[in-house]
Amino acid sequence: MAKRKREAAEKEKGNKRNTRGKARGKSSKMEAYQELLVWAKDKGIILNGVEPRRIPGRGMGIVATKPLKENQTILTVPSNTLRTYETVNPSIARGLLGISIHGLLAADLALDPSPSAKYRQWNAVCPTREDVWDSLPLTWDHRLRDFLPKKALELLLKQEAKFEKDWSMVQQSKLLSPRSGEKEHERSEEEEGEKLNKSITRDDYLYAWLLVNTRTFYHETPKTKKFNKEDRMVLQPVADLFNHTSYDSSAEEKEGNKKTCSVAFSPTAFTITTTRPYTVGEEVYICYGNHSNDFLLIEYGFLFDENVWDEVCIDDAILPLLDKSQQQQQQISTTQPRQPKKTTRRLNERGKKDAKSQADQQPPKSPKDLLEETGFLGNYNLDPRNPTGCYPAQVALRALSALPSSLTPQEGEKKFRVFVDYGQDPWEESPEEQAKLNMLLAQALKQWRGDVIEKKIIEGLDKMEWREGHERVVGRECHRDTLLMRWMQVMRMVDRALEELEG
Repeated sequence: MAKRKREAAEKEKGNKRNTRGKARGKSSKMEAYQELLVWAKDKGIILNGVEPRRIPGRGMGIVATKPLKENQTILTVPSNTLRTYETVNPSIARGLLGISIHGLLAADLALDPSPSAKYRQWNAVCPTREDVWDSLPLTWDHRLRDFLPKKALELLLKQEAKFEKDWSMVQQSKLLSPRSGEKEHERSEEEEGEKLNKSITRDDYLYAWLLVNTRTFYHETPKTKKFNKEDRMVLQPVADLFNHTSYDSSAEEKEGNKKTCSVAFSPTAFTITTTRPYTVGEEVYICYGNHSNDFLLIEYGFLFDENVWDEVCIDDAILPLLDKSQQQQQQISTTQPRQPKKTTRRLNERGKKDAKSQADQQPPKSPKDLLEETGFLGNYNLDPRNPTGCYPAQVALRALSALPSSLTPQEGEKKFRVFVDYGQDPWEESPEEQAKLNMLLAQALKQWRGDVIEKKIIEGLDKMEWREGHERVVGRECHRDTLLMRWMQVMRMVDRALEELEG
């Protein structure tokens, strides 16, 4: 009993120390932002009526400090303060010829200590490594990838391939310290240039690479036009403190309620301008693009509760129907007796084999074959704007509906191609036909929701050991919470679709 009391007392003391430590951390962080503002002013960066402030429950953001009018420029960042490929340490630039601009900027952050002095105030307000490791799936336990939505996993694998390519070039360069047993390459003092932080690890470079990934802006100038679009990027002190918001620009024009600011580059500066009035204390947003929550999670490490541009891939709901249909057709074709080959040919008036007789001899195509042939196999999505499925999903449903319901496979294919090739929709003309399509999609979504989302994903996450530090734990608790949140969003989209389909 006494031992338990001592342990409880020690735990309470530890909690108090942690609380005091967090309070000091918040205080020092705010001091860092104030230092950033002083530094920004010295560099000619102009903030007009806005400043960074802590947003309850959401970290930092840019808030109006006075009433703002529409079309008022609230931030001006001179071009000479931007961190671009041209500001990279020359020793690093020479050592990494051919690397992506993303990889080059990351190497500049990780390898070169001089920006730590030049951009010390900016570096101080960047997310910590712990923040990055908590939020971005590229750093998570690989076993959690089984619980990512399909589109999110595809994005993650592409992102990982880009990083590994950049890191491989850094490793193969002469910029890192030689490994044990290797001799350092001889270089003159002029060749070596400034001293670099050559002892970086993979995690050091990954942290810098992800900072660049989450904090850069698209930057198109006459010089950057020679690069691929992905390499037209720039780091901007202060501008990267603006948070993202989701919005539908067409709806905003109708409602007269614009949520974001406009951004613009000129040869001399980057500017952010209001598109509506703001009151004191109101957060001011920009838009990073019309992105789904899967994209925002992989690229930026956050999710929106309500995202007008959100969507979910439903391939795992529709493709099994296509596979089943194809298997049924194959079984039918193998059980039907083969017809003896005809020795006679039907000839047309020119004496050539008639095209119709050739088509009659062709085996009937399955819905999956037709969709693959027409370029509509896969990439099916649900989103708030199209709760009953995107156009490719509707094409797939019509392929599934046309072939089995027609008198002959040729008639079904003809009906399908009238829709795909000419935009005429025989199904729309018949309420009964449209009801069949809705029922087909509803059944597929229900099965996917129950068998995959609820049983495999949600129950799989629930069954994981939640106690941090346990040897069976997979990832961090915050990682699993984020995945659970994402799948709850997916289920809400599916439920909305079912209401629409069955209503």
